[in-house]
Amino acid sequence: MTTRDTPKAKPKRPPKGASGAHGGPSRIRLGVEALALLLVAGALRGAAAWALGGGAPFGPDGTGLDAAIHLEGHLYPLHVAMLRLLGDVRLLSLLSGTASCLLLWGFGRSLGLGGGGGWLLAFLPLGVYTSALSAGDAPALAVVLLGVGLTHRGGGMAVLGGALAISAVAVKPIALPALALLAARPLGLVGVLFGFPFALRWLDPLISPRPRSGLLGSWWVSSNGDPPHSLSGWVDFFHDGALALQHAPLWTGAALAGLALLGALWPRAADRPPSPALRLAVMGPLIGLLVVAALFGERLEARYLLPSVVALLPWAGALLPRGVEALLLWPTAALVTQVAAERADQDPLSQPPAPFVVPVPVVDCRPLFEEASTRGATELRQEAEALALSLPQGAVYRVARRGQGREGELVWPLRVLRPDLTIEVVDP
Repeated sequence: MTTRDTPKAKPKRPPKGASGAHGGPSRIRLGVEALALLLVAGALRGAAAWALGGGAPFGPDGTGLDAAIHLEGHLYPLHVAMLRLLGDVRLLSLLSGTASCLLLWGFGRSLGLGGGGGWLLAFLPLGVYTSALSAGDAPALAVVLLGVGLTHRGGGMAVLGGALAISAVAVKPIALPALALLAARPLGLVGVLFGFPFALRWLDPLISPRPRSGLLGSWWVSSNGDPPHSLSGWVDFFHDGALALQHAPLWTGAALAGLALLGALWPRAADRPPSPALRLAVMGPLIGLLVVAALFGERLEARYLLPSVVALLPWAGALLPRGVEALLLWPTAALVTQVAAERADQDPLSQPPAPFVVPVPVVDCRPLFEEASTRGATELRQEAEALALSLPQGAVYRVARRGQGREGELVWPLRVLRPDLTIEVVDP
């Protein structure tokens, strides 16, 4: 007696939008989340830029970069090249700051830690604020994150990604600490070594510091321009860094270091359990955060912390349930609206339109304003335009020096409009 084989049932194809082969989210769901992240991050950064007002460029590099589009010889040529494509310093910050959220979201997912890091960056006060400035912080960070993201492909792409990441120093070296993310992708460090000779020119303040020459000459601010020369000196160096982190305002995000460490040990939102190597990789960003704080000590500025904090976010995001990051809206609104109010007082012609001020937590706005602008900056810019029309050909014009080179609010626009002039900066 023969038996007929029962035909095997064909496996059913999962419906569109269902989970993937390994129980992970489908491509459609991931695409929707990525689009939502871009919309939220972009809207927050656009709102911050609107609240801070118009007028003269507002940011540590704004006016000089605005002029560098037309003039030669800027210190950071890759940033100028990016600007020539878009033509606007703040627009480049807004777009690159938004893109960074997506890049960090993708990197966290590639590690199995989930996309929480990208969502944290979308709402992070410093992340939103620096993306609304006319500065190189956001574009430089985006270049690092793009390079780090390429390392996920392995092989030659990982090496290329590392080389691209370190090239961010030609946009602005402030983003360099975000290279600590490569602790999770060590092959990318090979690319960093290949790119190191190219980057050497911009790393001189770290490797060959020149004391008493400002940040362009030395990043060893806390140790008087030179690295410590004794064991006790190094102990004091890192002790001062720890104290600087302890006193950093909560809105800087430095406190997320503790969450990142917990996220590495007990990730709650991870797609898969992290390997021991991935758990240990969080030490790279943690050490980077301490080194940055130690370099500047008591003179640590909030913006210097952002790249190190961003490098910690994939691990911090793995610990937090989705939606909790929206609580950062409160300190973000406080930071932006209080700086906008300070700007309205110091530079009224910029007319920041922020309709309200969130008073808590209290932000020390004066240093933030002074590193981004100067009193009457928009009036100085208008004066430059008037002088360009009135000064005779080949005239010599003297400008009173201001702190942090802020006489540039008049000097740089005038140099662009009237290259025939000789402009001298004199002590008041």
